[in-house]
Amino acid sequence: MQNAQLALKVSLPVAKHPGHPKINLLQKPFFPYLTTSTYSMNKYLSVLALVLCCSYSCTSGVTKNEIFRNNKIDPKVKTALSELNKQVFNYISDNNYDALNKMFTDSLRDQMRPEFYQKFMPQIQHVIKGHEYKLSDEFYIRTAKHPDSADLAGGDGENAYTMKLKTVENETFISMLVAGDTVNEVMITIFYSKINGNWKVANIKGEDYSLCGKNAIELNNYAMQLEKKGDLIDAFNIVTLMGHCLRPGGSMFRYKMEDEIKIFTDSLIRKTNARFALPYEVKELASKPKVVNIHMEVMDRAFVPMIMYQSSIWVNDTVTLKKENDEMKQKIGSVFQGIDKNNKTILYRAYNELPDGKNSPPYYGFVQKIN
Repeated sequence: MQNAQLALKVSLPVAKHPGHPKINLLQKPFFPYLTTSTYSMNKYLSVLALVLCCSYSCTSGVTKNEIFRNNKIDPKVKTALSELNKQVFNYISDNNYDALNKMFTDSLRDQMRPEFYQKFMPQIQHVIKGHEYKLSDEFYIRTAKHPDSADLAGGDGENAYTMKLKTVENETFISMLVAGDTVNEVMITIFYSKINGNWKVANIKGEDYSLCGKNAIELNNYAMQLEKKGDLIDAFNIVTLMGHCLRPGGSMFRYKMEDEIKIFTDSLIRKTNARFALPYEVKELASKPKVVNIHMEVMDRAFVPMIMYQSSIWVNDTVTLKKENDEMKQKIGSVFQGIDKNNKTILYRAYNELPDGKNSPPYYGFVQKIN
């Protein structure tokens, strides 16, 4: 699902899972910190449906499929792959494609497209450079035959998830690394195949893991708290962020709570759209400006709401325009319940002519700092 973009030319999906009704309330802008929907390596590689592709094979002697997770993995294997993880992470952090390319399987190297090193790597580097990674999960898979499939289970409690993938070699290793800061963390999932006795990188995925210091489950829980208080706009904004983090391991990854999340999200979308149909006339003000878009933006390394509205006051008349905005600031909490309680900063942008993705009409911006 994809929404029209009012302010910017780039639009991203609000949520990664299918089945949502069309959202006509809060259009989603492009976040410079978000890497998922636009620059997932998986989008650009025509690798076998769900993972690994290689033309070589070996005989493992395994008579049945075996899956080992974390401390159940053979220490020697774990140590060897830990060193490879450091290399992969450092090469991406340094945007060193030439070095990373040498670690690829022949199949991956042959299918590589320019978008990977032109877009994916710089975007991931922007988030992880200068940060250490933490190991979220790792799996060692030994299969009796190939190709084969494997069903993985990881995470704990509410964060439990499953992954379904195809393996092409007898030995496969998956490392899930998380790195970033309080604004944005990404999960880099590295798939290795053992070919002729050597571990090679068979695929890499990079997806958003957390925003505002919260992963998808935590963001969903926070949105539910806001919704219960009646703070629909903030709840909706948090849900749009949550959608970016819902599949941190790529399309094969699925939180066990995803169905519950979808039910809540669908309900919130319907309720919010029914309450605040856009353009929304702010009747609390005599000039009756019309709110046309609300979304989250990054300011001072934090996500803050941006309220875009159409004013009947000429944007060049900054004195009168400021008076209108000052009144809006005073009453914004009664217009959109809770928005002045849940946020330390609110951004405003006043237009006369509205942007449509093709034009660039003038606007005037305001910032509201809340103690």
